[in-house]
Amino acid sequence: MAPNFEALSLIAEVALGIVGFSAILIGLNRSPAGLSEPDDFRIRLLSFSGFGALFAALLPFAAFDLENSHHAWRIVTWTLAFYALLGLLVFPRKMLFLRAKGYVTFFPFHIFAFQTGILSLVFVLSTFMIIDWIEEKALCYTVCLLLYLAQSSVAFFRTMFVRVTSDFD
Repeated sequence: MAPNFEALSLIAEVALGIVGFSAILIGLNRSPAGLSEPDDFRIRLLSFSGFGALFAALLPFAAFDLENSHHAWRIVTWTLAFYALLGLLVFPRKMLFLRAKGYVTFFPFHIFAFQTGILSLVFVLSTFMIIDWIEEKALCYTVCLLLYLAQSSVAFFRTMFVRVTSDFD
């Protein structure tokens, strides 16, 4: 079964919009000293999840030109799992590092759990699709991309509206 290409197109457009507005935000919000470590982290997370949703939404357009949809699903689910694993290797550790550096109020536990939970959930769901534990791959794949959009949206709004200094300042 092929994915819903209209939904994927819409997800790609929304992801592109979030990434584009974040670029504007970065350009307008930069101080001469550059971005703070927490802002840099949030923008990296926003970019990671925004571009992840964008490219994962576009990948099926190329993959499903193959003759066999089984191979196409293998390509897109393995790519999604690998990308989520990369995020799990980088972002939770960096967020814990920033918390240890004194930005506990900037990265409260519920934000850590939400952001890490999304990456974990995308990884688990994509792994289940790889091993065929999930039959509704098109729906599950779309849900994973929507999770990336939610993650990038939270990072975007926190970058815009949450200004917290180090607890040591």
